[in-house]
Amino acid sequence: MFEQQFRSISKIDFMERYLSEKEYLIIIIISPKYHETVTSSPVSLENDERILNTVYIHKQLQNEFIQNGSKNFRFIPILFPGANKYHVPTWLQNTHVYSWPRDRDDVLRRLMRIEKYNPPPIGKLPTIVSIPI
Repeated sequence: MFEQQFRSISKIDFMERYLSEKEYLIIIIISPKYHETVTSSPVSLENDERILNTVYIHKQLQNEFIQNGSKNFRFIPILFPGANKYHVPTWLQNTHVYSWPRDRDDVLRRLMRIEKYNPPPIGKLPTIVSIPI
């Protein structure tokens, strides 16, 4: 019964809702297969719904990145095992890319919006004494 309800939901509408709500962080899992899917010419893509959805989401994310002046406010690109910097989309090359599982703690901190290093507390202001010459 759940599967029937899930299939009746427009996946594009579902994805659009989360893509348009800017308070959500978006994890971009980068693998050789992902790179192949998003860089292939549209003619060579299979008519597979999963592939078409992946390409659609990729283009939406790229458009948002460009509209933000190429500043990354909410994307968390993560290299999965088997992937390297070559597999990162060109538009994300100048942002911080995490490696899984090595950077797991940093990814979790980013998702929870917790800083890795806390600044020390502000101390007392120094007393400046001026001595006449």
